[in-house]
Amino acid sequence: MLESLHPNYIALISAFFTATAQTLLGKSIGRLSPGVASLIANIVITFIATVFYLAGGGVDEWPLYAVILFAISGIIANFAARYLMYMAIQLIGLSRTQVLFQFSPLWSSLVAITFLGEHLTLGVGVGTVLIIGGATLIMGERNKGDSKTKFIYYLLPVFAGLVMAAAPSIRKHAFTMIPSATFGLAIACFVASFLQAALLPITERKTEMKVALRPVLIATAGGVMNAFAAMTFWISLRLGDVVEVVPIRRISVLLVVLFSWLFMGKQDTITWRVVAGAAITLVGGLTIIWAG
Repeated sequence: MLESLHPNYIALISAFFTATAQTLLGKSIGRLSPGVASLIANIVITFIATVFYLAGGGVDEWPLYAVILFAISGIIANFAARYLMYMAIQLIGLSRTQVLFQFSPLWSSLVAITFLGEHLTLGVGVGTVLIIGGATLIMGERNKGDSKTKFIYYLLPVFAGLVMAAAPSIRKHAFTMIPSATFGLAIACFVASFLQAALLPITERKTEMKVALRPVLIATAGGVMNAFAAMTFWISLRLGDVVEVVPIRRISVLLVVLFSWLFMGKQDTITWRVVAGAAITLVGGLTIIWAG
């Protein structure tokens, strides 16, 4: 039924799911630690992706190499990058984290230029300047009395984007051997869940882990939205053109800022710098994508 829609409409649905998921998880991180929120999200995504994979009939073969690639993408994106992003949400707020994560198109372009021999085009250069300009605008709101510590916090989503940069290429290669988005998503998030659970006693050692019902339910709902965001995005990517569906999904950044203003309140204060930075970095990201 979903596949009967135009790919661009499916990408727009994915953007809505993405923004909703990040808002719910951002709300839960106010009461849960980043490690617990990340674990809940990965477990929920693993379960939903597995259900959809089994309901779809599965695939005939599971080449070990492809399974390993999906697992590596899970370690990179679903474990490391997600944990860094959730830490950033806790420290600097949801909207700022999502805007600064827009550095990811820049890192992806640098990876392509370095390892694939692609050339730096005018569009990539302009997009890079816009992303850096938007990020600088947001970082300019820091309290100068605590600039050193806050600057490190603001670098967390930037570094998360760097860590995330290799994951799409790894997954795309794996899909040539196992053409199932739900299978890959289930493997990636299962590995991420295992690692997160194994490290939880270490990451929660200083936080005195507390688990209350309401934030757990909010995080679970965020995980459900995250699962649907991932699955709808890959469907749109499979059916449509990358240069169209990827930019449409970037609308989620502006939706996150809007949802933060509507629902997060004092937990994530929206300033003119955040709004302007979101718009500028969004344009920068779209410019890089279109230039590719």
